[in-house]
Amino acid sequence: MSTNSKESSSPVNIPYLPDDILLNCLARVSRLYYPTLSLVSKRFRSLLASTELYETRKLLGSTESCPYVSLMFPGSSKPRWFTLSRVPTRIPNPKSRWFTSYFSPCKTRTTRNLMVSVPSHSFPPQSRWIPTAVDFSVYIIGGYINGEPSSRVFVMDCRSHTWHEAPSMRVARNFPLVSAVDGKIYVVEGCDNCNPSEFMEFFDPKTQMWEHVPSPGAEIRGSYMLESLAKEGNLYLGPGMHFGGISDSSCMIDNVRYCYTDGSGSASSRSLKWYSKERSRWIALKNLEKLPKLPKGYGRVRLENCGGNILVFWEENVRAIGSTKKKMIWCVEVAIERRNRDEVYGKVEWCDVVLTVPKSCSFEEFVVATV
Repeated sequence: MSTNSKESSSPVNIPYLPDDILLNCLARVSRLYYPTLSLVSKRFRSLLASTELYETRKLLGSTESCPYVSLMFPGSSKPRWFTLSRVPTRIPNPKSRWFTSYFSPCKTRTTRNLMVSVPSHSFPPQSRWIPTAVDFSVYIIGGYINGEPSSRVFVMDCRSHTWHEAPSMRVARNFPLVSAVDGKIYVVEGCDNCNPSEFMEFFDPKTQMWEHVPSPGAEIRGSYMLESLAKEGNLYLGPGMHFGGISDSSCMIDNVRYCYTDGSGSASSRSLKWYSKERSRWIALKNLEKLPKLPKGYGRVRLENCGGNILVFWEENVRAIGSTKKKMIWCVEVAIERRNRDEVYGKVEWCDVVLTVPKSCSFEEFVVATV
């Protein structure tokens, strides 16, 4: 009897999985679950941050788009960075007003999406910097440091969420426009009548070098540039106005441009639209009755291409609790389907409040990396 009792209380010897097998398993899991999985153990945290894991993901074809946002909190001179994570759904308290506006198109969901904090850089505070993503990295281009235009470039490795400084641009720019084309980063000076030798340059992450791009004609160089646009492997410059004639948040998916417009400001006029090159006009996406009411004001809504879907972020102020004023940051993912030349349908995949922050917190930038 005592022998059986002793045997039943002895620990079970579970075989220790080799790293290569565990990496192969983790590489097949969506990266949205990695922040939660990193809490399992130190070994998991180490493997999830390893370059070997992401090389395995690349070989398996399991890389995916991952959004990052930066927010400026009150009292801070540097932005804080967040990335999207998928966590188990908590059962809401029906008496809590925090859940009164909760929206989900799928009632049986067992997870929801939240923004989780990632390490921020320790470099000098910048303003008006421009982010762009290439491969596994987010690049922070130029901006102003101590009130002066900067040529410095900072990089976040999205695999390990570590920062380093990349080679600086050839010149500091007042109004840089940044686009990624074929794995290279092109920077254009948006200010009119700039020096021809300083108008455009590009950075090759493989060689870690900046190179000069021959200047276009004086009619382009002499215009005030509002936008650069990567399309079909080419770089397009928009002098005087944004492409399509709408100056709000937009993104490119399969060489089609999508945007948010609030029209006259009424709730019924606020919609997601796509630009028909054949008809030279913007057309509203169909079948988006489940899309929540988006706020008035172009600057409060951000769009990005996330794996071929539209990812939309916006802010909503909420009633103060005690003396603290809050705002909620919402995110919705919209799948798109083009059925014919004049019809594009949307489908709300999910919609969540992904972060609650102080009301004075400002939304800085939004970028999507492939990891």
